[in-house]
Amino acid sequence: MKQLSGIDVSFLNMETASVFGHVSSLNLYDPTGVPGGAGLEATKQIILERIDQLAPFRRRLVEVPLGLDLPYWIEDPEFDIDFHVRHHAVPPPGTPEQLAEVVSRIVARPLDRNRPLWELYVIEGVDGGRLIAQLTKVHHATIDGAAGAQMLAAILDTDPDFRPVGSPAPWTPDKVPTDDEMLRITMLEYLKRPEKFVRLSVRSTRELAAATRSGGLRALADLIAQPMPGPVGQLMRQRLRAQSGHDVDRAPALPPTQAPRTPWNQAITPHRRFAYTSVSLDDAKAVRRAFGCTFNDVVMALCSGTLRRYLDKHDCLPEESLIAMVPVSVRTGAEGDTYQNRVSALLADLATNEPDPERRLRRVQQSMNAAKTNFAAVPAETLQDFTQFAPPAVAARAMRMYSRLRIADRMNPPFNLIISNVPGPNAPLYSAGARLEHFYPVSAIADGQGLNMTVQSYNGNLDFGFIGCRELVPDLWTMTDLLHESMQELLDLC
Repeated sequence: MKQLSGIDVSFLNMETASVFGHVSSLNLYDPTGVPGGAGLEATKQIILERIDQLAPFRRRLVEVPLGLDLPYWIEDPEFDIDFHVRHHAVPPPGTPEQLAEVVSRIVARPLDRNRPLWELYVIEGVDGGRLIAQLTKVHHATIDGAAGAQMLAAILDTDPDFRPVGSPAPWTPDKVPTDDEMLRITMLEYLKRPEKFVRLSVRSTRELAAATRSGGLRALADLIAQPMPGPVGQLMRQRLRAQSGHDVDRAPALPPTQAPRTPWNQAITPHRRFAYTSVSLDDAKAVRRAFGCTFNDVVMALCSGTLRRYLDKHDCLPEESLIAMVPVSVRTGAEGDTYQNRVSALLADLATNEPDPERRLRRVQQSMNAAKTNFAAVPAETLQDFTQFAPPAVAARAMRMYSRLRIADRMNPPFNLIISNVPGPNAPLYSAGARLEHFYPVSAIADGQGLNMTVQSYNGNLDFGFIGCRELVPDLWTMTDLLHESMQELLDLC
């Protein structure tokens, strides 16, 4: 058994009747000349052959009674590959819009928490039957973007001649613990909490004191930090001193301006709309070279131009610039568990109120540089520590109340949307001989942030996936056209 981290559990606690914690990817394969490639049976065989490398596919949740502590992962003793790998099809002629509609409906359903938190749909009939699509749906509690890319690498091959042989890899399932066993484990965990709680209380109080310049709060923090006598006090003093002055103690920096309201910054419904498109990686590189910026700056500028065009088209472009939350991987390579969340975030000014495309890109570049310099991110260790102290039952009720009261409709959001850029492989990959043509990310949205733009680079392309609340962004496909207009606008400046 392995206990989930606090940040892992936050993706479980975020779920309500309209907010889902899973992330997905839409992969398009060309099986020409390879009968069965990327098909249902071949896909099941590949997963079973490599199940020892795919921890998220094997493990299921075990909840602590009454939600008194964070849940645990166990190796599912009732694992059933036929439940998780499913067959689907799109009606003729299998257009991108038809495929996206199928994806929209599948991702608008929560995963079953009594089983491993993933599903894979093999979708036939795409592009007149020329292509096969696979929609992989995995809960964010078990992977982040980088872990998802590693999982994809474990399933796919660089060798176009590889074919599964049908021999399942050995692995050892766990026994499902009883409620009494879980309560005993929880009592042991509670004994570890006082020192961690005091340390984090001191840290958070000092950060608040620094932000508000309150001498009273500083005095309170110092009072909390006074160690109790005896061995426990000595241990606490050592731990508190060990944390002093470390970067993980820094509070996150705020964006230079408050995020304005947009049509999608409201409470969302359970319904989704998905759209996707690709742009040339060579075009993005040409812009990067011309402006001496980073590849990520180009992606952010593309999204900025797209959002500006969309809002202007709907006569609702705010005078203030939109703010994006940008996930940042904090992986060191020394993680004991590859499949877990090791992600933080920074907040960036998108310069959507700047009409000139070159000045807009420069502002985006400056904003990203400033955010990186100040490291306007909450380190993953800090997030994991703080979220350890909210019992899952309490956190889940808080999220349901936030959704039920529609608080997102009555307050400005801290940011307008999430924009994520996930680097992928530069060489072609294959599934039982079928060539992977595109890898479109299908991310998640939440109350107050009803739009997400995620891009995955793969084999010469930037594959963009846009997902939004069906009611708040009904014409999501418009953004794919606007994205290409924004790319051409930047190319014209090169």
